[in-house]
Amino acid sequence: MGAVGTPGCGVADRPPPLGDRYSVGPDTNDAAPFYFAPPPVPTCNLGPEGGVCECADQPLVVDAPNIYFVLDRSGSMNDYDKWQTVRSVLGELAVKLGPRAKFGVTVFPDPRTDGCSTGVQVFAPTQGDAPAGTVGPTEESLLRVLSEIPANGGTPTAATFTAITPDLLALPGKTYVIFATDGGPNCDPSARCSVAECQLNMAGAAGCPVGGPTNCCEPSMTGGPLSCEDTAPSVAAVQALGAAGVPVYVVGVPESEPYAGVLDQLAVAGGTARGADGGDAGGPQYYAVTGTDPAALEAALFAIAGQITGTCTLDLGQAPTDPALVNVFFDDAPIAQMGPDGWTLSGATVTILGASCQQILSGEVLDVRVVAGCPTIEH
Repeated sequence: MGAVGTPGCGVADRPPPLGDRYSVGPDTNDAAPFYFAPPPVPTCNLGPEGGVCECADQPLVVDAPNIYFVLDRSGSMNDYDKWQTVRSVLGELAVKLGPRAKFGVTVFPDPRTDGCSTGVQVFAPTQGDAPAGTVGPTEESLLRVLSEIPANGGTPTAATFTAITPDLLALPGKTYVIFATDGGPNCDPSARCSVAECQLNMAGAAGCPVGGPTNCCEPSMTGGPLSCEDTAPSVAAVQALGAAGVPVYVVGVPESEPYAGVLDQLAVAGGTARGADGGDAGGPQYYAVTGTDPAALEAALFAIAGQITGTCTLDLGQAPTDPALVNVFFDDAPIAQMGPDGWTLSGATVTILGASCQQILSGEVLDVRVVAGCPTIEH
């Protein structure tokens, strides 16, 4: 964790309060513009007894990983504003992490053709803006691109992962994929399935009762094979990425519960089964988001980001000029140096301790920065 920044105090301008909303362009899927609330920017002018001092963010050495999102924008993502929520929370995450990661996005199906077309990259991996916690050119561009894409079409999971694999493997540095979906994969014209694997029957669509007798995925039916649950090819495509060293985190947004089995398989194939990394071994192996409150999705994405970028040892690149004029911020608040949950400074290395470290590793805190120039808050 960490942030790179320009001097942050001794200037007249101040960041807007948390409640302010930023518009990043019209949303073609909703009547209102696409908004999100950026987190506050830490003020670093913390002198004794509230006094003001000159200070600047200490640059951190960053080997930014690629956090690559594969987003399901199928028609069902319109329900409960799920597509709006996914885009908004993704933007919050990008702002919080700032320069600690490069962000890229593929959506499926292709927004230009919808239907069952293979997904396409809509945002090439680009490093987030510094300092963390501020909206800069990268985040503005990312949010604007997403705001112009509505939810529509099917769920061509296997075809999309197969298509993007060569490009993901060619990216420099470490790459992690976060796959967010609200349903099971489909859109395979070669698929053939039973009533139990026909998504129209699984959903009890009109004329397609659960359990049959009509199999609405027969080639002669209106739904046809494109509505078959396309599990095996999708698992194979995700497994190819995981085996090549690109972990795939699976996030099931609301209404994905009927497809928990296939999402579990995808998480295992992607090398991110939750039971293997401290999750509940008896529960879902993917990140199951059951509530429509954006906070539920935010908690899942931030927890994943904590695993990807979380570190309690910050390399500053150079030792601060005066070690007595250094503070560590979590979001907009400094943490005291002393005590089991404080921090230490040794040369150019800051080490976060105890419960404070756990806040970083769990994703509870994403914006961590070291600020030089103000007297250290010790207690």
